[in-house]
Amino acid sequence: MMTIKHNVHGGNVLWVNIMAEDLQKALDLSVSSMILSASGWRKVFALSGEEEDRCSEISTADKLICTAVALSFYRHIGCTAGEHPVLVARDARPTGKGICDVICSVLASEGMNVAYAGICSAPEIMAQSVKPCYCGFVFVSASHNPIGHNGIKFGKNGGVLSGEGVKPLIETFRRLTEDARNLQSEYDESIKFTVPEDSELKKDCLRDYADFVKHTTCPDGDFSSFAKAVASRKLGIVADLNGSARCLSIDKTFFSELGIKTCFVNDTAGEVVHGIVPEGDNLKTCRDLLEKKHAEDSSYFIGYVPDNDGDRGNLVWCDDEGHAHILMAQEVFALCVKATLEYHREKGTQNLAIAVNGPTSMRTDEIARKCGAEVFRSEVGEANAVSLGDSLRKKGYNVPILGEGSNGGNITYPARVRDPMNTLMCLVRLVCKGKTLSEEIAGLPVYTTTNAFSPEAILHLQTKDYPALKAVYERNFENQWQQHTEELKAYGITRYLEFRTDGIVERQESGHCTSGGLKMSFYDSASRCIAYIWMRPSGTEPLFRICADVRGDNRKLHDMLINWQREMILNAEKELLLQNR
Repeated sequence: MMTIKHNVHGGNVLWVNIMAEDLQKALDLSVSSMILSASGWRKVFALSGEEEDRCSEISTADKLICTAVALSFYRHIGCTAGEHPVLVARDARPTGKGICDVICSVLASEGMNVAYAGICSAPEIMAQSVKPCYCGFVFVSASHNPIGHNGIKFGKNGGVLSGEGVKPLIETFRRLTEDARNLQSEYDESIKFTVPEDSELKKDCLRDYADFVKHTTCPDGDFSSFAKAVASRKLGIVADLNGSARCLSIDKTFFSELGIKTCFVNDTAGEVVHGIVPEGDNLKTCRDLLEKKHAEDSSYFIGYVPDNDGDRGNLVWCDDEGHAHILMAQEVFALCVKATLEYHREKGTQNLAIAVNGPTSMRTDEIARKCGAEVFRSEVGEANAVSLGDSLRKKGYNVPILGEGSNGGNITYPARVRDPMNTLMCLVRLVCKGKTLSEEIAGLPVYTTTNAFSPEAILHLQTKDYPALKAVYERNFENQWQQHTEELKAYGITRYLEFRTDGIVERQESGHCTSGGLKMSFYDSASRCIAYIWMRPSGTEPLFRICADVRGDNRKLHDMLINWQREMILNAEKELLLQNR
């Protein structure tokens, strides 16, 4: 599966004229810019330090970081792997190859068998990692972050390591990066080995991934009946792949086998033509393409744009008049939940439940109730939702779908990562039942929800002491509540409850603040929750996120709540900063 070749360049080339003190300073600076979480270890790896830089070169300090990354994986997972290979892959970012070259070389120098698949989408490589022959995977990606960013995800058995699972790797990484010269010697030794991309492994990944998507689409095993129904519906899908890893995945062939017509643009891996996060203006190319194709052939009903690693695919859709629109992330998730729960209800599945994150809209709760399913909430982060789903299954629940409504897409069991193929199959299943997508969207429960990537959903705070910030916020909230009582009563709000999410647990409580999610839920006189406001620091970006969710088409209440939330947080930060002077 792997060939190790001796490198003719020899060691020590990288370190000529680099003073030990300067090297350590550069490494310390580079490490300090990293975000380390279960969702991924991320930073700007582009040599210039600019997040929109498209260069492929990485710095000396970042090569040391990659060395420490590989050693951290080896010491906690690889050292007991024996003959079991580690699966390594990357998304289509420019710096990915250089990062993988270092990681693969270091792992090989430690005696590991390295299976390097090259560019793969995240769902593809994670589906491959389900095979018991692998000890785990290292996936080099920064998902939806700008092109100059990159990062690393660790996992095994089809999903990333949990927050608890990745903690020891983070601790080891921090210790290793305290000694630049030791890392230098580790790197010098490793560059004697090179690990080429394995084209046969890539073919295996594609074949196994296609089989996996068939299974998630039809867990009863009757994919052929589903395929016949899809072919008879005569559907068309467009996609702007934006140079992502999905350019080299199964999308075109999978749709073709289902009899779905396709039109793809920007489908050369690595040729990123616009911003990576599939939100807002970055969906315009796809929206325009869908409208054009629909005018030529009304069977084209939907389009998608993935992020760079291809685990998220946000959507545009065409209404019955031929106008294309962006479908909100919360609506995408709600439609997928509807399609999946209705399928399982028809199959007679008992004890249905779904696992979602804290800021998932309550429209999803309404859909779940209609299908007889319970809703459980976790902290933000795919790993938390997946872990919550696992915990619920151990308690006897059937959890066929889970995910983060605020971020779009869905995770269809047994997948452990979002996948636009699963999302699209959910929507294809819906329209094969007879209604148009326009009718399905119109039938969703109506809520007014903050777009997670809109400017109003993001704060840039000076403080990083988030538990202390929330403690001040809590102390001030009761006074704020009293000041706004009459205004809130005009909207039917008579009381509130505070909820916290921490890992896979949601609790109704106050005090004992952590860096997790905090939600204030608002109720009417009949004890129905009609709105909430929520906050949490991002685990993968230097941002503080907020949102509001309001029952019904009520932009006025939504805007009042989101502005109130922003004001309370900023005032809490001012108070905290004054206290700390």
